[in-house]
Amino acid sequence: MASKSDKTSLIILSLAHGVTDLYANFLPALLPVFENKFNLSKTLIGVLIFVVSTSGSLSQVVYGYLGDRWGKRLFLVPGTAVAAIFMSFMPLSPNFWILLVLLIIGGSGVSAFHPHAATSAGDLAKSRRGLSLSIFMTGGTIGFAAGPLVAATLMSSFGHSWIPFFSIFGIVTSLLLYKYAVPEEKGNRKKMSIDVWAVIKPQFKALSILCLIVMFRATVGIVFTNFLSLLIEQRGLSIMIGGSVIFLFLLSIGFGTLLGGYLSDIYSRKRLLIISLLMSTPLLLLLIHSSGVIMAVLLVASGLALGLPNPVPLSMAQELIPEGASTASSLMMGFSWGLAGILALLFGIIADAFGGDVVPAMSIASLLPIAAALFAAAMKSKREI
Repeated sequence: MASKSDKTSLIILSLAHGVTDLYANFLPALLPVFENKFNLSKTLIGVLIFVVSTSGSLSQVVYGYLGDRWGKRLFLVPGTAVAAIFMSFMPLSPNFWILLVLLIIGGSGVSAFHPHAATSAGDLAKSRRGLSLSIFMTGGTIGFAAGPLVAATLMSSFGHSWIPFFSIFGIVTSLLLYKYAVPEEKGNRKKMSIDVWAVIKPQFKALSILCLIVMFRATVGIVFTNFLSLLIEQRGLSIMIGGSVIFLFLLSIGFGTLLGGYLSDIYSRKRLLIISLLMSTPLLLLLIHSSGVIMAVLLVASGLALGLPNPVPLSMAQELIPEGASTASSLMMGFSWGLAGILALLFGIIADAFGGDVVPAMSIASLLPIAAALFAAAMKSKREI
């Protein structure tokens, strides 16, 4: 049973994950604003999505490796504040290029936080790693869901000039992490001097399959999270409605993640992955072509289906290479999501090829969970997954 201090640490880490991801996901609700302000094509919107996805993801591999050698707190604590400050200043960007710079620096704060926070959360309840990680990931997903709604609300109610003041919550959260984040164990630095590649090499094939599963599933999430607001705009609806639609979709992913973590500790992980991924495709296709109450129901259903497999690859990767757990976390939460960001760039190009219509691009993205399910079917593990 986890101690009281461990439970407190898990709550603080989950809260910090939510706050960090809230700032990380300001962009989707503001895309229609930037599209009009800078006269952007869907391809350039795809570039913005690519930059925020890769800057907040690919460098996690570097931060994960450095954290395994030098200690987690050095990267975990300031990450939230950096993300909060630079993401909050996005609406003040005078041009497209300054916006890119803010996204890159803010994304680096997101990257610094994630792998070490995930490792700490997983270590707090090793006997129920799936549940512990699902609580941590659900905190992040709820924050991620709230990001577009908060950004849209601030933009509509107060205007862009007030949004930077909202960064204070991220700064306060970093102070809480400084006080309550899991401390490094004595002698941990010596342990961290291990050759990470030597640890990864025996499990390289299994980790590669897990990365591909996460990449395909994450690409769907990135495309839908960012294109839903553009779909709503195509239908002539407001930025607040767009933010609300994204919020409902991502909140449902959060609940799916929590349920998936619980189920992954009880039932076959492999079966959970395959069934939930295959459920996602028809639900997403129906979602794109729906409206009104039916759309709301499908937002919830498709979000739940996409969320169920979330904790499984992360907990499996940490179990495969426990000596390099931060690196394992960075591969699942960083490298794979970075590749997804690169892949998502293609969907902006597809939308431009159809005259700016995002529906064909979203329809193609809906098929990617099938590819992820095929890789899951080929997967093997030390336990019957």
